[in-house]
Amino acid sequence: MAIDPRDTGPQPYHRLLRNNVTPSAFVLLGALTVLVGWMFWSVLVLSVQQAIRTDPKGTVSWLGLLATNLSLIVLIPLTMIVATLLNKQTPGLLSSVIGKLRWRPLAIFGVAAVVLELVMLGVIELGSVDVLGSGSNGVASDAAGVIVVTLLTSTFQAAGEEYFFRGYLLQAVGALVRSSLIAVLVTTVLFTMAHGIWPWESPALFLDRFAFGLVAGLLAVRTGGLEAPIAAHAANNVITFIYAALTNTVGDSLGASDAPWSLVAVDVVKFAAFGAIALLLARKQGMATRCDLPLSTSLVADRGPGKRLL
Repeated sequence: MAIDPRDTGPQPYHRLLRNNVTPSAFVLLGALTVLVGWMFWSVLVLSVQQAIRTDPKGTVSWLGLLATNLSLIVLIPLTMIVATLLNKQTPGLLSSVIGKLRWRPLAIFGVAAVVLELVMLGVIELGSVDVLGSGSNGVASDAAGVIVVTLLTSTFQAAGEEYFFRGYLLQAVGALVRSSLIAVLVTTVLFTMAHGIWPWESPALFLDRFAFGLVAGLLAVRTGGLEAPIAAHAANNVITFIYAALTNTVGDSLGASDAPWSLVAVDVVKFAAFGAIALLLARKQGMATRCDLPLSTSLVADRGPGKRLL
């Protein structure tokens, strides 16, 4: 594959799946491979869950939540395996421009995201903002189980979605289109559609999912990795499902088909606020946003002995 002169030197996050070892079209094959693998695993996991227990319509038990989370966690290894074996990408470049997940920034972003989630939850409660479900049914009968499942798996479930949408798909589009804005917009639309939300069915909920995807995509590019998107996604899911367990609205939260505009307004402000805070934190930490590592495994080998990648 011919190398464009503009692709020489350090590259931004959304261009890291493009190299001179595999054809550009392989990113489409890779996305399809991940999708098929995820569908196969999801059918297997959800079939086991259904065989054990079928949740009544409109409700989700701790087991149903666990099955859902496990079906999405598999996206982490799937995207990494496909990127490494099919696209010959240097391992770790889905995580960040330095070839690995940056744990300290992830922790800092996580604390900021949780604090912001709690502040907005206080705004919702004090401002009597409408939420998903009635919220008047008391504590769910299996609240303890839902909370345990949430604390143990929801962070990894959120990471799974991020590795696919803001990781592999963002870089896949970026391998075909140079513009980071186009890559972010395309993956944001795909992310929103993947949640089964269409603007003509629920404009409010569509905007809610779209706003999150947009902020997460921009943060991936502007911070050079998935740390900020994972932190925002994980904090949102953890706080949401703990709250849902305490208000018996787990089914409403997981299977939402509409949302009140007042709640969406709070969410959009929250996403935008986190985006601004994350960019300030990233700048303060001096996080790298461009990659100067070899983009393919063969180029790593070409470095020869004694030249460490990471």
